[in-house]
Amino acid sequence: NVRIIMRPPSEAFRHALSTHPLRSRIDPAAALRQHEMLRAEMTRAGADIVLLPPDPVNPDAPFVQDVMITFPSPSDPGGQSILLVGTRPGAPSRQPEVATVLEAARGLVPPECRVVSIEPPGMLDGGDVLLYGDRVVVGLSGRTNRAGAEQLSRALEEADYRVFLCPVSNERLHFASAITKVRASRFIGTAVGYADLDAAGTEVLPKDEIERIVIPDDELPAHNVVLIGETLLVPAGNPISVSMLREAGEHVVEVPF
Repeated sequence: NVRIIMRPPSEAFRHALSTHPLRSRIDPAAALRQHEMLRAEMTRAGADIVLLPPDPVNPDAPFVQDVMITFPSPSDPGGQSILLVGTRPGAPSRQPEVATVLEAARGLVPPECRVVSIEPPGMLDGGDVLLYGDRVVVGLSGRTNRAGAEQLSRALEEADYRVFLCPVSNERLHFASAITKVRASRFIGTAVGYADLDAAGTEVLPKDEIERIVIPDDELPAHNVVLIGETLLVPAGNPISVSMLREAGEHVVEVPF
């Protein structure tokens, strides 16, 4: 089974980092309801959820993907983790989140799994890391610097991954803010996201190996997909993107966003 660590938002979530013009209207209660609906759909799809308690101090703590990343063997993508990485987020206020999530993850991986932590001056957010097949892209952004990316790259290359460092354009928060993996042979994102990948080299996302679903810029949230088994969870309210995914053969379940 797929095991997913989640942490519900607390009242502190109203102070989460955001550049959105309506950030003052962040509603922790609404976010909690959406979190619970997402968790229910993940469970229905077959995921085993490890639920951490709400963090009353760190407002961005629900975004656990940014602070901990696991990698299976590239020769066994559906197998157990062989590398567990505790990141060092680029926003200093988020660095205290790492320890509790990493501790929870240690209890879920095999004893022989290698554990690595990003060290200063390195900075790394999980939202800048894309894993597909034996390839890993690490975005260089405002939250991930070259020192952090190179620390992760060395650990991944020792595990026989091919690693590509890719600058993030247009002042996006993360590399994965415009593009992500549906499955190892299929991606979804905006034209800008694909342009960043292509700028890193033709071998990063070869068109003869990987299908590209290009979504409209005004449906940007639709790239935030999660595949569990054969169920693809997609933010609701993005009809064009959902139609393209279904035409590609994906079993789509829309989740309130």
